[in-house]
Amino acid sequence: MLCAERCRAHDLTAPRHLDDLTTPRAATSADAKRSQRSLLAGVALGATAGIALWCILFSFQLVAGVVADTWGVLIFAIGGAIAGATRLRLALMGSLVGAAAIVLVATLSPISSLLAHHWLREDSFPGQPVSAVVALSGGVNPDGTMTSGALDNLLSAIELVHDGKARTVVTTTVEREFPGAKVSSTSDQLRLISLAGDTARWLRTGPTGSTRDEAVESARLLLPRKMRDIAVVANPMHTRRACATFEAVGFSVTCVPALSRLPGGRSPAPWPEDRLRVFGEWIYELAGTLKYRAAGWLPR
Repeated sequence: MLCAERCRAHDLTAPRHLDDLTTPRAATSADAKRSQRSLLAGVALGATAGIALWCILFSFQLVAGVVADTWGVLIFAIGGAIAGATRLRLALMGSLVGAAAIVLVATLSPISSLLAHHWLREDSFPGQPVSAVVALSGGVNPDGTMTSGALDNLLSAIELVHDGKARTVVTTTVEREFPGAKVSSTSDQLRLISLAGDTARWLRTGPTGSTRDEAVESARLLLPRKMRDIAVVANPMHTRRACATFEAVGFSVTCVPALSRLPGGRSPAPWPEDRLRVFGEWIYELAGTLKYRAAGWLPR
């Protein structure tokens, strides 16, 4: 009798199946695998979101320096992957959603046309020719040719001299380091002005790296020659800040938007490429204006 009771007690306390001994370990392993898959998915999603965010910022010209180069894509991908694996995932996705919403508004609404109309600056020419017209340099390509924006500026400046509205063409110089070579804009500027048939009325500044540099170098070149009244030719959305920057160093400026052959310009077409370019240029110029004003590089 006593033996039977002990056997029943043993049956109640002993596991009914052998699997019961391994269930906690199996559950732990399954949880670990799920956690690992979730982590990898977060990393992949974060890296993808980071690259998408870089693309949007790049289209708005809001990345510069090394971030605008190949390394920038990698930096955003790594940063996104890290954010995707941590609690920063929500902040990353919120930033991407906000940027996508801005793209949607810029491409589907007429806001870019309104900005292009109200932001650019265009002055009337005085009754007599100005001493010089300064064509701003938008950049230089690896083969030494000017970028499209710089070409538009120079062609518009040459036209002003041809029409008798300015006496001298002034070009600002851009130099850039590319793998294996240092390239300057001067040779292509000389080629184009030679085609126009009159290099005698051409002056060029020293190397420049920003609109502020272009204004300072132009002042160093022209003011000692008593050439204070000038025209400044720039990309339409850049005219407001560019001309104010030249006025801040002592020039009397007639502001001229270049005839732009790039998408956008002063009259953007109603499709995404034009609208995004103009909206991006406006954001860039707004940020640049705030920076220049804070630095004291604009008139008070």
